[in-house]
Parts: sequence; C-alpha cells; structure tokens
Amino acid sequence: MLKYIFENIDVKPDYERYASWQANIGQDGVACMMGSFAASPIEHIQRDLLEATDFFYHYNDYSKQMRDLAEGIETVYEKILNTVAKFPAEIVLWGANYDDMITYPRYFEKEILPWLQKASRVLEENGKLMICHTDGENLGLMDLLRNSGMHIAEAVCPYPMMKVRIEDYYRQWSDKITIFGGIPQSVLSEETASEEEFENYIDHFFKAVSPGRRIIVGIADTTPPNAVFDRLRRLGDRVEKEGRLPLEGGALRSVSKTMLKEAAARVSIEVVKDEDFEIIQEDVLRGNHLDIGKHVQELLDKGFKPKDILNRGMLSTMQIIEERFKTGELFIPDVLLSARAMNEALAVLEPHLAEAKKEASGKILIGTVRGDLHDIGKNMVATMLRAVGFNVVDLGINLPVEQFVKKVEELRPEILGMSALLTTTMPEMKKVIDALTTSGLRNGVKVIVGGAPVNEKFARDIGADGYAPDAGSSVDLAKKLLQ
Repeated sequence: MLKYIFENIDVKPDYERYASWQANIGQDGVACMMGSFAASPIEHIQRDLLEATDFFYHYNDYSKQMRDLAEGIETVYEKILNTVAKFPAEIVLWGANYDDMITYPRYFEKEILPWLQKASRVLEENGKLMICHTDGENLGLMDLLRNSGMHIAEAVCPYPMMKVRIEDYYRQWSDKITIFGGIPQSVLSEETASEEEFENYIDHFFKAVSPGRRIIVGIADTTPPNAVFDRLRRLGDRVEKEGRLPLEGGALRSVSKTMLKEAAARVSIEVVKDEDFEIIQEDVLRGNHLDIGKHVQELLDKGFKPKDILNRGMLSTMQIIEERFKTGELFIPDVLLSARAMNEALAVLEPHLAEAKKEASGKILIGTVRGDLHDIGKNMVATMLRAVGFNVVDLGINLPVEQFVKKVEELRPEILGMSALLTTTMPEMKKVIDALTTSGLRNGVKVIVGGAPVNEKFARDIGADGYAPDAGSSVDLAKKLLQ
C-alpha cells in the first residue's frame, strides 16, 4: 500500500510562490530551492518512516522489503529531481544532516552517495548548483562528501562542537566545495565559551581558511537565542576588515587521513578468543540475535556457569565493541545489532543470574531535558551502557525538572544522565541540578551531561560531575564515577 502511494504521487511546481519569495530577497541573497532533505529513497525511509533504532534493525533483517519500498519512493524522487532541475532557482538543496555514525560510511557509500552524484549531475546539466546541509559529525564521511558532487556544503560545523577541525575541512574540501559555515554556534554563548575562547577561535579560523577561496563565513548550525550579540558584531567587523583575499595564513598542522589510519591501527583492539565461549563471542560481534539464545542454552546444559557466560562470552566482547566504536571502526548499527543479540541472550540467562546482574553494575537514569525532542544520542548512550552491564532506566524526552527529581527520589540511581541537542534547552540541565540540591538529593547521585552543544566548560559551570562527548566516552565516565 505504501509503495503504491509513493508511486502515484504527483509533483507540481509552484512558480508564482517561488518568484514572490525571490523578489522579496532581491539583492540581499540567493533564493535557494528546496529539493529534498533525504538524499535518497532509502534515507527517506530512515528519516521519515521509521524510528531511528527500528530502521537499523529493519535494514538488517528485512532488506528485500526495504528495497522494494525504496523502489516505489524512487518514482517520486525522480519526479522531484526533474521538477527542481527545471525551476528558475540557481541553487537547489538536496540532502541534509549526515552523520558518520547514523549515515555511517559503508551505508552512505551504498545508499546515499549514488543519489547525490545523480542529483548533482542533473542539476549541473540544467545550470544549477547543489547545496547540502552538512551540520553533522562528518569525520568518517570526509572523502565521500568531497566526491558527492555537491557544490556548496552549508552549515559546516567544526571543532569544538564536532570532531573535524576547520583547517581539515578547508584542506580537504576547498578545491572542490564551497564551505558555508565554519563558526560553531557554541563559541557565541557565554555558557559554552569564554571571551578568550571566542577570540582564540576567531583568530584561529582566519589562519585556518587561508587563502580564503571557496569560503562563506557563517554560523553552524544556527545562531542560538542565547548568543552574545556583541560577539556577532565583532565577528562581522573582522570579516569586513580581514576578509579581503587572499587571506594571510598561519602555522597550522592539520591531520591527514594517513595519520588517522596509523593512529587507529595503534589502538585497534582484537577480541581475545575464549575457547569455551567463542560461539557466544561471535554471536555478539555479528549481532546474531536469532541463534545466540540457543547457543547460551547449550552452554547452560553443558554445565557452564551463567555468570561466566555473561562475563567471559558477552560483556568482554561488548567492551571490545565499545572500544571499536570509539575509534570509528564500528558504527551505531553495529552496536545496536550486537546489543540486540545481548538482550536475546540475557532473556535466556536471566532466570539463572539475577544476582550476577545485580552485582554487575550500578543504576543509571537517563533522559532528554524539557523542550528537546531529540533522542538518537540518548538512545545510543543507553544502549552502550546496558551492553556493558549497567542497569539503565530511560526516562524519555522532553522531561520537566520535576520529573527528573521525582525519579531520582523514587529510584535512587547512582548516576543521572541528561542530554540536550539544542542550545535553548541547555539551561534546563542546571535547573535540574539546582532542584536536586534543593530537594536534598544531590549528594546521593552523580550527574553527567552530554549533547552536541554541551562541552566540558558548561558541565563544570552548572555543577555536573562529568561530561561525555559521545556514547563510548559515556561508558568510560560512568565506570570512573562508580569506582
């Protein structure tokens, strides 16, 4: 039914509405035409039709059915592409919000890259430029995005909000792609950057993008409501005074792809095979949720201790997966599939090791603060923590201060984790910590925070016990706090 609907959608251009909008912009900018946020039919399913975790399970388990639905969606995507190609717009947006963990490299190369290249080719043939909204974590996608055919990378968000530094973006992309962005929104807020840190970043930025070809200075992803307006004014002044080409360079040492590979090779961790539990180790590594329960039962029938199956076969392997995830060898789908296999095994083991599970870890509450509906990062942290044995209670999203306090009082966790992806919701974290203090609960619980706009300085300033930049680091932080 869903395939039939997509196959029979009509796409009709609204030239008058676009012309009116273009006229309002006038000489103040270029009216960009919206093509599609999802770059391909499969990514459309991922973005719009399935919850994030369910998508990865379905993509692995029901590949034939997913491919069949994507063929139906492809019909309307062809219509959209042909329509925007004939539009009077000079620039068309096609594709947005890539992330090297969610649209991980092998998935991106197979499912997204061909459509980006196709869209670029069609748009070029019709005298148009293709722009992509590239505000995510792009470290593992740098070469793929470089070769995607996009002409403009918009909302480029570098370190310290993401992992890729501005000098590396410029070195790898500026001969082919115009970089639009480069100023992470976190440096505009007093909560996440001091005056000295702001000035140092802007000094660094002008040196990093020398000689200034293919660069449009912009805030990535957007200017936050709590931005210090004077910082925006000073940034504008410096662009006006120092933005004449060619820019003067500075002594910058960027990190090459060879250096990254060599570093990864030095830290790559191999699984130590345990002969008795090798089949369980392989099941966890491969995400074999269909057979792992049977294999666990076979080991139980042979007299192996449940706690040994858990620790030597499962948790030890998940620790390896955790390390490989942190080094970029594995990605979110790999971890989710392995965690699902773990859950299937635990369903068999649970009656035998209730005590062992209690000994394994502490209790952690995790949730996204009020006003924030994002959950993929929170879900990933919860998955990683559960996978290595923590008792995790996921409170959900958009949680008011009172709900956090109520659950801490009720469940008495060792750790409370809070997530925020929006700068506008970050202040909620401090409100929760203050409320815990007022309620007399703060001394009994460690508080950790995370999310794209959050950093170490912000965590210290609000009185949190720790900050983790990603899911793998969250596991290390939790272990350290409970030592």
